[in-house]
Amino acid sequence: MSIVRIAIAIIVGTLVLLVLGFILYAMVFTGYFAANAEPGAASVAKDPPEMLFIYLSELILAVLLCLVIGCWAGVSGAVAGLRTGAVFGFLMSLAISMIFYGTVNYMNLQATLFDVVLTTVRVAVAGAVIGMVLRRKQPAGSSAGSPAAVTS
Repeated sequence: MSIVRIAIAIIVGTLVLLVLGFILYAMVFTGYFAANAEPGAASVAKDPPEMLFIYLSELILAVLLCLVIGCWAGVSGAVAGLRTGAVFGFLMSLAISMIFYGTVNYMNLQATLFDVVLTTVRVAVAGAVIGMVLRRKQPAGSSAGSPAAVTS
């Protein structure tokens, strides 16, 4: 796997996470999270948010996804990246959300669990895109994975 493909996967993964995060959190579900915020949550939230740290967070998550998908799980392609991203995103988000729910009065449990769902979707889609960028190329003339290659 070349460093160029890894760099492209990181950049594209970061962009997917940022765009989906903006669409889901800042546009579609803003009202939902506001309605399910704990009393006093507005005094905790930064207005405006410090975007540099949001960008860095998504970049770090994309790097981590590239490591998990490309190196540790060794999967290839969009579907495998989607699956790996979904499992990784779900477990990571659930762990972090449970820590926050247990220590900070920010969202009720319903919104906390819905946040896990949204994060799982975001990371799964980013995983699919990263899996596509990092997919292994089949050697020319290879029939691996084709229906004709699967015979008894």
